[in-house]
Amino acid sequence: MIDDVIVIGDLKLRHDASIDEHNELGERMYGIVSQLPGFISVKSFKSEDGEELTIFRFSSESALEAWRTHPEHVRTMKRGHAEFYVSGFLQICKVIREVGPFDHAGKAS
Repeated sequence: MIDDVIVIGDLKLRHDASIDEHNELGERMYGIVSQLPGFISVKSFKSEDGEELTIFRFSSESALEAWRTHPEHVRTMKRGHAEFYVSGFLQICKVIREVGPFDHAGKAS
């Protein structure tokens, strides 16, 4: 059974937000989340129109809950809403099916 949980985030920065400070906090949060049991990965993607999505992968709901309730993460989320972000959303998704991975490099002709 697949228990992976995917979090998709789309947060819009305020025009007057300190990018350097925001990036420092992001690095600090990555340093914490990447050490938590059950964290798999985080990747960000930016489209041509400027929209940026961040995708977090966790091995279970309990792993996500450990991150969601981590004291420093909670403080940083509150600060982010107050100082850095003008709008955004998070979607928490449960993986219902996984196909792959595929490896065609070793396939015989």
